[in-house]
Amino acid sequence: MRTRLLLLSVAAASAAALVAALPGGSASAAGFGTPVVISGTNASEPSIDAAPDGTLYVNAPPGIGSQLPFSPSLIWRSGDSGATWTQTPPGLRAFAPGGGDSDISVAPDGTLSWTDLWLGSSTVGKSTDKAQTWTAHALQGTFVQDRQWVAGVGGNVVYHVTHQVPTGITVAKSFDGGVGYPYQVVAATPLDQTGCICPPGTIIAEAGTPLVAGQQGTSLTDKVGVIYSTSSGGVKFARSTNSGYTFSSTTVKPAGSTDTGAAFPVVANAGGGNLVATWMEQSATKSTVGYAYSGNWGATWSAPVTIVSTGTPVYPWIDARGTKVGVSLYYTTATGTASTVAGSAQWFETYLEGTVGAAPAFGALTTADPTAVKTGPICTDGINCGADRELGDFQSVVIAPNGFANLTYVRSINGASDTEIRFVRQT
Repeated sequence: MRTRLLLLSVAAASAAALVAALPGGSASAAGFGTPVVISGTNASEPSIDAAPDGTLYVNAPPGIGSQLPFSPSLIWRSGDSGATWTQTPPGLRAFAPGGGDSDISVAPDGTLSWTDLWLGSSTVGKSTDKAQTWTAHALQGTFVQDRQWVAGVGGNVVYHVTHQVPTGITVAKSFDGGVGYPYQVVAATPLDQTGCICPPGTIIAEAGTPLVAGQQGTSLTDKVGVIYSTSSGGVKFARSTNSGYTFSSTTVKPAGSTDTGAAFPVVANAGGGNLVATWMEQSATKSTVGYAYSGNWGATWSAPVTIVSTGTPVYPWIDARGTKVGVSLYYTTATGTASTVAGSAQWFETYLEGTVGAAPAFGALTTADPTAVKTGPICTDGINCGADRELGDFQSVVIAPNGFANLTYVRSINGASDTEIRFVRQT
């Protein structure tokens, strides 16, 4: 779900090899296997996570009120690199409201932390047995919120970001794996967003050194970062290097004449202090995808570069591991913006790959799934859309520990509410 308000008073073919980074050249993406239908359930906005042991998780919200009395978001698990998927039982999540927006984080120790929006707040929870059972709490603690994300660092420490109306982008901290969040702080105000009361992009977090050995909650050096767009066409990064107790913002993309708020900006941690970010820029007649890199955990960023400038892209997502960076998106060769392309425009789940750095050397766009996910315009106005929003507001990619990219996305069956969630991976 995405809601945007502007305060007027304040100014996304086969090959045999995995990634090959050619010296002085570009990176080439491997081919993709046969797409898998995870579920025919009418849900959208699937996000994917990979555990350290290679287990994959996909979660997606079915919509608030889609099931009565509650509508917990759905979670699927795969233990065979995505060849087969099992819908996990909701457990205690079934007795708490949800279904609006959802997100999962997998900590380095395999613990799952989960958040499920119901507008007034979010239901949150924790699983230590690969989503078979959950400890859940119906009140995350931040009231009147929109679009929340979580990031766990291990040792039961989890960070939860949301847009709290009207305070701004708020980060809360859990010391019990994501069931209770006793501490919260404003990471970015509407002034930081230049007047845009907008939800945040994704959150990342990295464990620091605990003051007491084995007690991660005593660390004062965890790194936490949230990417967000501004009403002035910019992208910023709110970062903390003291375990989420204070935040300051740096500029990822300077203000400009394009709109950077029609899709969530996304940030990923490649390790070793290296971060990568992507976002969509939109004018009245065209959409492009931008990229930037930081080698010092977001303190400064490289000059932004455009990595998709042809056709029409929408909803890019990024992940990185080591020297490899992957970007997935919905893409059509038709020209225009997502909402203005011709009714005959066909959209495909698409992927491009590069090397982590200021000069990423991305290879060519690769169609990951030859079956079109939708025909015709895609509305990017969030909850203000009257139609053409069945794909939701994003698709996603994760690079698993084995180095392969794994993509999950929605396919529209009838151009309206009948959808399926699909998966495809590099081979």
